[in-house]
Amino acid sequence: MPEQLVLQKLLATPMASAIVENGLDQVGGYVTEASAVVGLRTPTELLAAYGVDAAPDFADVVRFEQPRLATFTKPSDSERPWRDFPHGFLLGGSLAPVWRMSRTRFSYGAEYWRIRSDGEQKCLSHYAGAGRGWVGAKRWRPPSPVVGTLARWQGREFFADATAETVLLTALTENGPAGFDQVRPGAWSATVPLSECEVFERVYTAQVDGIPVRILRRAGDTAEVLLLSDDPADAQRVGAGLVEAGVFEAVVDARRLTNVQGVENQWVSSADK
Repeated sequence: MPEQLVLQKLLATPMASAIVENGLDQVGGYVTEASAVVGLRTPTELLAAYGVDAAPDFADVVRFEQPRLATFTKPSDSERPWRDFPHGFLLGGSLAPVWRMSRTRFSYGAEYWRIRSDGEQKCLSHYAGAGRGWVGAKRWRPPSPVVGTLARWQGREFFADATAETVLLTALTENGPAGFDQVRPGAWSATVPLSECEVFERVYTAQVDGIPVRILRRAGDTAEVLLLSDDPADAQRVGAGLVEAGVFEAVVDARRLTNVQGVENQWVSSADK
């Protein structure tokens, strides 16, 4: 994929609401190249490229740089109850490539845009990192340590929002490290050179009733999980709900998790070149 690729994600209504109401900081699923859909100037044109025949007053999208350590795969060619893109392109004449992106945090500076039926486009918010979240959102939810990038710096681990030359480190603690600024109660951030950091992510997978899942968050006796399958029959077996086309999530009793495995993926500078 090209260096500094800017992606665009069409937001289903539940995801748009989750960003505005709860400060949702995770993204994955279908994404496309933002520059390839610039000609889709109205909600009707944009939705048609996704196989949706509708003419709403507006459609919401997020535009963001390709997140570090995110992985991309071709959409499924299996028969599903939603429109898929087995050839790897959106529908119609845009010839915009489309991928399934692994779950991660939004990259720093991601922008939430509203496209209106008259063609007007307006940026409503931007993502200011793990500690600040979406500017203007009604709530902020602490980031998950098992979704998105982390960094080791001076012997400690932090949430990390990496840009071209720097890393915005965030610590969730009552008393912040020396040199960190408090950005909200219990959250402290500082910007350091990328060259001083080791950037990585931790990914935990498991099975629930024999169905492969990725663990998104643990809280007490429960776990939020993402199904690593887009088969509705698997979702029904686990008791997962459809959050957007091809993406199922569930909150399960942690005792249902079996075969839990973890991997640490390291980012190296040559990966962006």
